[in-house]
Amino acid sequence: MAIERVTVAGLAPSPELDRLLADIESAATRARKASPGDRLDIARFEALSTQLELLVERQASADVRQVDVVLTSGSRSLFGADSKKWEGEIPDEVLQAARSLRAAGLRPIVSISPFVPGTTEAREEPRAAPGPADRWEGDGSTGSKAVEARFRAQIVEAIEAANHDKSVSPISPSGIQNAVVTEILREFVSADDVPAPILAPVEYRDGSRSSNPMALRSLELRENLPSFDIELRFALLSIRHTEMDATVSGAWLRNNEISRPRKQAQTDDLVYSISREQFDVLTKGGERRMRLYLYQTGLEPAVVGFYKALTDHLLEWPRSVAVQPMFFVNRLPQRSKKKRRSGGKSAHGGRKSSPAPTGALFRKGMPWTM
Repeated sequence: MAIERVTVAGLAPSPELDRLLADIESAATRARKASPGDRLDIARFEALSTQLELLVERQASADVRQVDVVLTSGSRSLFGADSKKWEGEIPDEVLQAARSLRAAGLRPIVSISPFVPGTTEAREEPRAAPGPADRWEGDGSTGSKAVEARFRAQIVEAIEAANHDKSVSPISPSGIQNAVVTEILREFVSADDVPAPILAPVEYRDGSRSSNPMALRSLELRENLPSFDIELRFALLSIRHTEMDATVSGAWLRNNEISRPRKQAQTDDLVYSISREQFDVLTKGGERRMRLYLYQTGLEPAVVGFYKALTDHLLEWPRSVAVQPMFFVNRLPQRSKKKRRSGGKSAHGGRKSSPAPTGALFRKGMPWTM
């Protein structure tokens, strides 16, 4: 079995070494504060750490202490003369070696050597591997229809499990068109007689699970939009279809903030948190009735997070919000009969390319209103 071997080396103090250590600490601090996907300071930290590792490798064996211990991910920042910066869960053996080197006037540096030969630790009780997942038998549909059928079957299974006092399995909206997700969720959130909501966990294709469940069978929804005190038209995400800027009042979510690289459940949780706060502000804590036309496209975590927030808001403040989903529809202008008869060729004899879309259309979905 390969193990990690910890080496605590003592380097002779010098202005260059102290500057290198300060730069490494600065790069690590900036990397922790960087936006997801920003690797500039991470790459800088790795390059500087490589320089430090090369210095350790050249160190004489008399100034090196080797310790066979297991370090956690937060215990590898031990370097320099200032012991206040030796952060993390550092084993006593490592601290003792570092203190002895510091007492000798050297700069203690921790270095990790991976894949060093070691002994295998046997478990007292072997643990069996989990069995294969249950196979889902579909209705014969394929492609997007099969994905839709699977999503619907997951929700039905969750409701039946709750009705029989069993553990509710998660539902997964990954890979489903936003219009389909919205319509299916509305179908199963709606209920004529609501004894108690069925809280279904939401899990995405990347394995992440949202902190906020979907409250199924929780609202008495109807089809007609009620009267309102304020009416707004928002795009769900900014900078998705700029041609509708003349139609909407603004964007419910900032695309730059939502569409960053992260686990999908984290995006779901972020959208949920933002939406709950904005619903509360726009309805003045449920005292004002708002009608919202929501022009939505793509990104399942944003769609699910929004409608989870809407459902929970309506559970707290019934009839304070009515949302009319507006789904994007592509439409290409048709060629004239004259062009079809001539084969659609240009004046230079070449075949003309397909015409580009001249606009965007949206169709209404079933409203979410009480």
